Amino acid sequence: MTASSDDQAKSSMRITPPVTDYHAPTPRDLQVLKEQFGLTAYEMARLFAVQPEQWRKHTGGQSPREISVTRAFFMAAFQVLSDEEIERVVAYMASFGARWNMDAEPPQGVSEFLCVGRLVNRSC
Repeated sequence: MTASSDDQAKSSMRITPPVTDYHAPTPRDLQVLKEQFGLTAYEMARLFAVQPEQWRKHTGGQSPREISVTRAFFMAAFQVLSDEEIERVVAYMASFGARWNMDAEPPQGVSEFLCVGRLVNRSC
């Protein structure tokens, strides 16, 4: 890559802004969201891309863990982006070596209305 093409590539990059003013959802916020979606704790864990056994650590106890900005962004992106936009993101990930097979079979017991992380009207 030449200096000018390197500069051009850099000028088209968007740098993630620093996370200096993020307020994580409270355990109560997560409970309200769970009720709003009508999901189980297992399904909420899948929605936020955390291990099911870790979900409880985010929703209770003396000092619950915060949902990170990356997990909150990940969940929200899957709710608002179209399938085509998500496919574009996954294709871009592959361009820098990050491969994700979103068609892999989910673990047994995942509800039929969670399709590729997106909540749908109970049918895929």
